[in-house]
Amino acid sequence: MAEKPVDRRVRKTRAVLRQGLVRLMAEKSIQDITVTELCAACDVNRGTFYLHYTDVFELLHSVEDELLAEFERVLDSLTPHTVFSGETPSPAMCRMLELLADNADLCRVLLCQNGDMAFVERVKGVVRRRVLDEWAAQFFERGAHAAVYHYAYEFVVSGCIGMLQYWMERDMPLSAREMAAMMESFIARGVTGL
Repeated sequence: MAEKPVDRRVRKTRAVLRQGLVRLMAEKSIQDITVTELCAACDVNRGTFYLHYTDVFELLHSVEDELLAEFERVLDSLTPHTVFSGETPSPAMCRMLELLADNADLCRVLLCQNGDMAFVERVKGVVRRRVLDEWAAQFFERGAHAAVYHYAYEFVVSGCIGMLQYWMERDMPLSAREMAAMMESFIARGVTGL
């Protein structure tokens, strides 16, 4: 059975609540945000809020789920072949950085200030599930051991997240394309890529 399309008013209310949550998370931790405070900031009735969500944590998880679903769609095209194909930066890596830039307000609060470490781990998990097998095959062809690959993978993913945090905390002084090129260079050549 097909899902019913979401009513325009519902989409608008959810968007207003999302924006309000992001504004408040820029100031304080999610644990310190109340439904009353969020509704006042958004000029939304508490009853309206409860028609959509049970609490601010459910709203946050809903927002995170939407962002992660988009992120996974972009990751579908990010493979070792696309990263190392010679086109620098790869269109797939550019799309990933553009997605983050397009959602900068949300990504900044989730990954940086008052961030949610559980969300960071979810991002790592998505990357691990989406690329681990294919990247591992490339890595093992070079005679590497599984343990070494896992360490290398954690190093690369944690490094990329650190770069994204630094970029966002400074209001993205480089374009998404410049960041994509730098990340790919570091992934492919490490700091010798400097």
